[in-house]
Amino acid sequence: MHKFLSLNLILTLTLAGMWAPLSCAQEKEYEDHVLADGKLTAEELSLVVRQAQGDLKAMTEASIAQVKDELESSGVFEPNAWMLMKNGELKKIQLGEDAKGAPPEIKVLMYRASLKSVARHGRIDAGLVAYPGTIEKNGMKRRVVAIEHEHRLGVSGIKLVPVTLNSGTAEFRAAVSQDKSFEFFYDGK
Repeated sequence: MHKFLSLNLILTLTLAGMWAPLSCAQEKEYEDHVLADGKLTAEELSLVVRQAQGDLKAMTEASIAQVKDELESSGVFEPNAWMLMKNGELKKIQLGEDAKGAPPEIKVLMYRASLKSVARHGRIDAGLVAYPGTIEKNGMKRRVVAIEHEHRLGVSGIKLVPVTLNSGTAEFRAAVSQDKSFEFFYDGK
């Protein structure tokens, strides 16, 4: 019995010795971090939201520039998608050759699936899908660019940007924004 207690004590001390550096490392990792106390102050939260908004604005501008070019050259535009990589690089998502002839609705689904995959693997900070749509206002249908966007920092929404084509020039009006549930980064939150 004495031998069993001795082995048990050795095993306990060994495990305790293994866990001590790990717990100290975790404390040290967040020692000088905004999450050191596990909470965000109003100021810290404001900075996080500002960062997310800036990232999404840059992505939206890139997408609208592409829509403008396509509209002015052919009168129509295809769905497009963008992602913000972890290193801050903005990349346009390119669908494979098989998707070239797919209807716009299918392309949108493919873009969403692509963004969900890379987001869930932690490779991006934000994603955006833009596609053509229409809204009805005062009994008249208006052409819009629908822009779904998400940021891992907790911002998710959809913008409807009215667009007209006058004498070959695309003109964009003020966007109507609304919240949407997360789809790329989180499940329906």
